[in-house]
Amino acid sequence: MRDSREYFEPTGGGAPDAGGHEQHSGMQSVQNLEAVINEGLRVALLEPTPDQSLEVLLEHLGKALNGARTYIFEKNESGGDDNTYEWVAEGAAPEKENLQDLPPEVCASWYQNFGVSKYIVIKNLEDIKEDDPIMYATLKRQDIHSLVVVPLFDRKKIIGFYGVDNPPAKSLEYASNMLQTAAYFIVSSLKRRNLVRELQKRSYDVLHALSVDYLGIYQVDFNTGKCVIYRDNEEMRKDFDINFEEGYQAAMEQYISRCVVPRDQERLRAVTKKDYVLSRLRRKKKFDVRYQVKDNSYGLKYMEIHFSATGKAGEEDCVIFAQRDANAVVEQEEKYKLEARQSLGDILEGARTGIWTIELEEGCEPRMYADHTMRILLGVSDLIEPEECYRHWFENIKPGYVEMVQESVREMQENGRSEVVYPWNHPELGEIYVRCGGVPDKKFKKPGSCLNGYHQDITETMVTRKKQEQAIMELLEKVRRANSAKSEFLSHMSHDLRTPINGIMGMLAIMEKSQDDPGRQRVCQEKIRISTEHLLSLVNDVLQVSKLESGRKETAEEPFDLRGTLENCIAILSAQAEEAGVRLELEEAELQHSRVIGNSLHVMQILMNIIDNALKYNRVNGSVFVQAKELSCQGGTAEYRFVIEDTGIGIGEEFKKHIFEPFTQEHPDARTNYNGVGLGMSVVKKLVEQMKGTIEVESQVGRGSVFRVTLPIRVDKAWSAQPADEDQRNVRSNIAGMCVLLVEDNEINCEIVEFMLEDAGARVVTANDGKAAVDAFAASTPGTFDCVLMDLMMPVMSGYEAARVIRSLDRPDAKTVPIIALSANAFDEDVAMAKDAGMNEHLAKPVDTGKMFRVMCRLGR
Repeated sequence: MRDSREYFEPTGGGAPDAGGHEQHSGMQSVQNLEAVINEGLRVALLEPTPDQSLEVLLEHLGKALNGARTYIFEKNESGGDDNTYEWVAEGAAPEKENLQDLPPEVCASWYQNFGVSKYIVIKNLEDIKEDDPIMYATLKRQDIHSLVVVPLFDRKKIIGFYGVDNPPAKSLEYASNMLQTAAYFIVSSLKRRNLVRELQKRSYDVLHALSVDYLGIYQVDFNTGKCVIYRDNEEMRKDFDINFEEGYQAAMEQYISRCVVPRDQERLRAVTKKDYVLSRLRRKKKFDVRYQVKDNSYGLKYMEIHFSATGKAGEEDCVIFAQRDANAVVEQEEKYKLEARQSLGDILEGARTGIWTIELEEGCEPRMYADHTMRILLGVSDLIEPEECYRHWFENIKPGYVEMVQESVREMQENGRSEVVYPWNHPELGEIYVRCGGVPDKKFKKPGSCLNGYHQDITETMVTRKKQEQAIMELLEKVRRANSAKSEFLSHMSHDLRTPINGIMGMLAIMEKSQDDPGRQRVCQEKIRISTEHLLSLVNDVLQVSKLESGRKETAEEPFDLRGTLENCIAILSAQAEEAGVRLELEEAELQHSRVIGNSLHVMQILMNIIDNALKYNRVNGSVFVQAKELSCQGGTAEYRFVIEDTGIGIGEEFKKHIFEPFTQEHPDARTNYNGVGLGMSVVKKLVEQMKGTIEVESQVGRGSVFRVTLPIRVDKAWSAQPADEDQRNVRSNIAGMCVLLVEDNEINCEIVEFMLEDAGARVVTANDGKAAVDAFAASTPGTFDCVLMDLMMPVMSGYEAARVIRSLDRPDAKTVPIIALSANAFDEDVAMAKDAGMNEHLAKPVDTGKMFRVMCRLGR
């Protein structure tokens, strides 16, 4: 076996330095970890038994990790632990015999920790002396100063653990990764071992039960001819006067002569001779022969004699043979054959497959003999003559395919088989598709040739195939259009992103040169804010489309005022309308139920995207009218219709078919003139469908467009208006006095959030990675921090892991201190991962300062 330690040994001579070389070695070790595991599993899988596989894998892991001992512990029936496997390095003392049936309290702390962490690492044994004295004493006796152990789970049930003792301190992390990777294989090997043992335990009972089917079981030594009888029927032995104890060959000859029917005697003599039996068993470990016996009082008719090798070394000429009553087997086989013949016709008819024979005898007209199903497929009478049947079949082959069918017949005659598909004119069904194939009949004795074959109606298959091909072509065309649209989107995205970035950089340059002009500075700041908001909207549109296309649904529903939502949309877009010189008007909403329960954000996104387009694609002094009307209300759900009508440039008939596809715009210069990326209407369509609504569009080029959106929304019968909370209005004053642990690896982001917090009166302690955050929290007195703001993606230790470690600390505030995630990762799975790690809330970057303060106040006090 290849020594796995070479994977972890640095290349080249000389001692490693404390900087770059160690980093390179660590990276090399990580890269080689998969190779080490794969090599260990490959070698282990070559072993014939699970026990040997486990022993080889432990040796491989022990050498790869430079450990003193690798081992596996399994929980026993009494609740203790048994050391079932171990590998010991040269010079280390074996401990397996001393570690049987360990009391449950010895490993209790480990099993408790396995429920929290994936593994246990002890870097220095003295670290656990006070916290776990029982385990300390057990390990100290074995001269263990460091170790890594990993739990073994069978599904969700822990069945034990395995690990390595005294690996080098620098490889503890690698050891934990390697042991976790190999754990599944070890559990699988343990389960396979248990199955093998159970089968071995039952083997005797199984063999005993099987022997009941045999009339006699014997062992013969062909060197001496002597037989040992394991099982015999005394009555039959007396009646037939045959005793194998007197010698194999003589007894076998008597048996064949007296009991076997004449036609089977010579065959049975040949296959029961010494040379034949031994020759067959050298090629295969067992064989059997079936034969028929003469009439007898026992009702036996068919018998089988089985020969098998003993499998023992030195007994190559010793053979086990046994006689069995085969009546039931033969009867069952005959029954199956009869049933198969009877059902074959039904099967062929159901599969619309007929069987035919065509005789092409020299000097005679071709003849076709067809079975019942074949005649049905040909649409002819059962009384049709063979010559007429052939003419009927041949003459109805569709012109243009006759030569192809004749070529297939020639292939059957020359090559032994052929198959062809062709259209055929059925007298009642019209044109059908036929699959026809056949082989030559070698038993045909007349001059000429004879073919046997099948004729299958595959019309439905062909029609379905054509429909599928058409559907595939349509899908390919749709994919091609989508890819073309995405390619165009990507080719122009540089422009869409560079435009606001260029504006930001230009405004910064102007600000640097006009520091003494406060008015100019304010104008530049406002334009930078506008450009930044536009850049963020581009990113949000792309993320929204990705989220909706993936099928993820946002089911968050809350009470909201529909009338207020409409007014908010108009208020937000009114500045844009004024700047564009377009009149934006909300007509009186006809709402009997304004207070509803649903996703107000989705409603706003739908309306604002449509209104935004109506403003963008409008003309100076144009108009946009927004109407809302409640159509009906049944079962607590009202149906609302929203109409957005504009006097803009309109939409062409051809583009209306693609308006809701992502990354599409009607005019190539839309990005320059209208400042969009072609995602808004795609988002609208998917949100409307997600809310089980409908959207319709009418438009005329040069006259404008009308969008009608119908949405079902639940009515909130229990809603009552609530007064504004004073604490929310004075949220900044609530931040004052808080002590916040800010964890952020990006210096600029850290500086921005730190400034906002300190400006609100908070005291801030910063940490630039997860480990530094854990250290700062652990070093503080309980209750020091009112809140932790945690970035997620950081070097050394991620925010997820840092949150888990903080939650696991043994101090009163570890489980209660609010931890708020601040991350650019804003998908649903990122929020779920943050919650799983123990965080209370997730806020997406760029951070909305007001929202962050409100969350801090809600969680912190």
